Amino acid sequence: MRPPGPLLRLLLPSLAISKPTPRRTGTITKPPFHNFHLPTFATAFSPPPPQTLTAARNLPFPPEPLFRTISDIDSYARFLPFLTASTVTARDGETGHPTSAFLTVGYGPLSETFVSRVECDGERWTVGARSGRHGTGKGSGSGSGSGNGNGNGGDGGDGGLFEYLDTLWKLQPLKPRDNGHVMMGGGREETKVVLEVRFQFRSAMHAAMMGAVESQVAGMMIEAFEKRVRELDMAK
Repeated sequence: MRPPGPLLRLLLPSLAISKPTPRRTGTITKPPFHNFHLPTFATAFSPPPPQTLTAARNLPFPPEPLFRTISDIDSYARFLPFLTASTVTARDGETGHPTSAFLTVGYGPLSETFVSRVECDGERWTVGARSGRHGTGKGSGSGSGSGNGNGNGGDGGDGGLFEYLDTLWKLQPLKPRDNGHVMMGGGREETKVVLEVRFQFRSAMHAAMMGAVESQVAGMMIEAFEKRVRELDMAK
């Protein structure tokens, strides 16, 4: 084959000769595959283990005014944290102490109304309230259902905050401490106040939402009652 003449070289200044691209023979490495385990609905909405919170404090008051304040459930919503409504629905015919009450617990957008069975013992200085499946078993929230916040009874059901919520107040009168010849606290009576809060969240999701405050609840309640007793004492 003759080389191109001057005219052809002028018209075609360059001749591109395509060559076949060699095929790759190496092994292609795939990126590793990771399994992601997302929480299932059963895990997110199953009840976590029961919990117990305890707080104790010595208050410079005799047990009588403390007992009156703790057993005055109608006034709870005025000063107790996370309690948005409280109404006594039944009282003991002899002592006048409450035996049943509607209690509405609320935190942020969450709210639930319980029918609570109340036990007040003026001899042992104890006040207990049992709600949820430990309570009467009827009413809004009493069967672990969601409350409607108006104190009306309901069937219970899914969506409540707690499986159950129990509180127990125990008052122990203390004698004024004698340090030699000096009476500590000016000789005023003191009372040891112990609060136990037992509860079980309905789901792990609710436990996570309340986790920021749950450990502080018992201490905050005692502080609220102490402040309430001081206010009532000053109002005399």
